[in-house]
Amino acid sequence: MTAQPQPTSPIALPENLLPLGELSRRLAAELMSAAAVCRDCEHIAGDLAKGGAALESISRLQALDELSQRLHGLSDVLQRIGLHASGEWSLSIEPLLEGLGLADLVVRLRAAEAQTDWAVEAGELDFF
Repeated sequence: MTAQPQPTSPIALPENLLPLGELSRRLAAELMSAAAVCRDCEHIAGDLAKGGAALESISRLQALDELSQRLHGLSDVLQRIGLHASGEWSLSIEPLLEGLGLADLVVRLRAAEAQTDWAVEAGELDFF
């Protein structure tokens, strides 16, 4: 039996590398923004439910609250990863963004400068 060399992945050029901590902070901001959208939906759904929604429908709306909490939790974890990641850890962001359907999200994650305003904006929608 002879050992075969493993295929190597293409090496990214230094200018295409993003520090893991920065990527983690950007992802945390995106999740926090998504959680804000969920909170808004919760309020809208609550207002609609006051009009006499069935108990079964109101119970299903609890899923929005759970989703919001999950997004907040994941955002917190990614924020902590950003704080504790070694400055030596970098990766190429382009393979991670490949196939991501929301162009504005790709732009924010690829941006060279840190975003200061991560306000919730209307974005592109994918219709099923």
